[in-house]
Amino acid sequence: MGDQLIPAELGRVRLEGSVGEELDKVLAARILSEKAAHAILPEALAAFRDRVDDRIRPGQGLWQGEFWGKWVLGAVGAQRYTGDPGLREVIARSVDDLIATQRADGYIGTYADSGFVGEKTWNVWCRKYTLWGLLDAYELLGESRILCAAAGLMDHLATEVGPGKVDIVRTGNFVGLPSCSILLPVVKLHRLTGEPRYIEYARYIVEQWSKYPGAPPDIVGHGLGGAPIHAWFPEAGAWTKAYEFISCVEGLIELYRVDNVPAYLTAARNIYEAIRKSERVITGGIGCHDKLAEAAVRPDGLNEPCDVVYWERLSLQLLRLTGDPQYADEIERLAYNVLLASMNRDGSWGLRRLALSEPHLIAPLHCLLRYHQCCVANVPRGLLQLAETAVMSAASSPDVVVNLYIPGTVTTAPAGGRTVMLKTQTDYPRDGDIRIEIEAAPPVPFTLKLRIPPWSTDTRLTVAGEPVSDVRPGTYAAVDRTWRTGDVVELHLDLRARVMPLPGSAPFAAVVRGPVVLARSGLVDSGDLHAPMAPRADTDGGVNLMPVPEAPGVDAVFEVPTADGRNIRMCDYASTGKDFLKPRDPYAWKEMIDNRTKFDLRVWLPRPCTVGSTGEEPQMNTDKETGLRTGP
Repeated sequence: MGDQLIPAELGRVRLEGSVGEELDKVLAARILSEKAAHAILPEALAAFRDRVDDRIRPGQGLWQGEFWGKWVLGAVGAQRYTGDPGLREVIARSVDDLIATQRADGYIGTYADSGFVGEKTWNVWCRKYTLWGLLDAYELLGESRILCAAAGLMDHLATEVGPGKVDIVRTGNFVGLPSCSILLPVVKLHRLTGEPRYIEYARYIVEQWSKYPGAPPDIVGHGLGGAPIHAWFPEAGAWTKAYEFISCVEGLIELYRVDNVPAYLTAARNIYEAIRKSERVITGGIGCHDKLAEAAVRPDGLNEPCDVVYWERLSLQLLRLTGDPQYADEIERLAYNVLLASMNRDGSWGLRRLALSEPHLIAPLHCLLRYHQCCVANVPRGLLQLAETAVMSAASSPDVVVNLYIPGTVTTAPAGGRTVMLKTQTDYPRDGDIRIEIEAAPPVPFTLKLRIPPWSTDTRLTVAGEPVSDVRPGTYAAVDRTWRTGDVVELHLDLRARVMPLPGSAPFAAVVRGPVVLARSGLVDSGDLHAPMAPRADTDGGVNLMPVPEAPGVDAVFEVPTADGRNIRMCDYASTGKDFLKPRDPYAWKEMIDNRTKFDLRVWLPRPCTVGSTGEEPQMNTDKETGLRTGP
């Protein structure tokens, strides 16, 4: 199976509204600013000259080496999106500075001892991001020496880790998952060079997953079975690191595109569904405390933005391959809740854990650096991926597919034909009215497909004033015609709020309006946020909300009726914790635990006593690693 859909070219997209504003401010602060060019980026580059990751923490190592690659990946996307010539020059200079650190044997890294790759290190993981950053920079700049440097890096790694050397699943942390996630850039290196040795190395990585029978990760073997990931092997928390696990699955999809092994795609889709059912929480977050450990049934989730950005990447990969709108549904959910909640008001710093029943945890500094942290580095790419997803084109038919209703403009060429521009005007998801104007001169015949979310049970669609009857939740509504400049599509989505029970038997419920999760928050409600307070639903599960004037810094506030006849105030989840500054303490765990956003919040509302329950809120335990409270 080849790709069914093609992402939009970033240079042909301009996002507006809440998503566009968030993207603009994050790029301005973290990538386009003078501070980014003269402080953030230079610190990441200095790690390759100093090579102290294995010296700072002898016998274990740190991960300073990931940050140059992550920054460059975001910067390349930002340059394509903005067209900023100054940023292009900054990227080019940084590549020159990085290549200047390359040893004669090809090694580029932040460990003084390149061969220090055993357990408890991040040595191969760091080289994954360096390799990936070089490849994206090569695609942007087109200079062959960059590709040569990337090939030299990979060739050197193969002398230390690979067939006849150290097994890659025996390197690094979490049964080699961080190291094995180099799979994706290795496949990309093969695509760009055509060299067989790189695809052979990619195949070696996948073979390694099942080398030790009965031991993790066995991603393909267990993925074909479809069981929940946390149930694959004992001691799930010791190996189910969400971010790195999902990265490996994304790499498997890239290898599928080359080798066309059906089992790879089947395993990836099964794993995706298993994560969606057992690990994806109501906001779109994944896992708890960055592990895949049956997070979906817990009312006290703590999700990592890194995990969500890679869940978004996996969703986009499967959307491309299958054209199935369920993957776009997931991207929309995480976009309006997690991505819009992950950074502070000026876009300069972010969160480490997004909470569902306590204040969010602010990202600490990482690896004794002043400007870097993993989630802060990943969020810009997460936002840029929304620009690639919003409107896509079909790979082999004249279709234009609207996945996300973000205001702005997208220019595309259906099936490589004449250019078409879509201009979306809307205040969605504040309201459900969406207007799309078409510019197509001369006229262009194509099928416009509009994603109808599964929760929109009362949807209305008109094209050029004529109603479209075949509009069903959970599908694309397709309109096939010759489109002309001035044609207008008007779509109304049903944003009636609904009550969603917590999966499992715990007595909790949440309120969701369209794709937006609502939360009780000290920003808008001075009551006891943790007192039993069930929302009152109609017989069909809907909730009659009353909009109220927004509090400062809050996007949307509603009065929500409760089962006992009172009203509580709830706001959009993304607004619940954006007032914070970058920490100063370089010691990660202590800083994270001690520093939280100002206001408490509650997504899952504890319901009063029901049959078979005590009516008491479940007792919170204490996580041994972090000291944070966790649910039963």
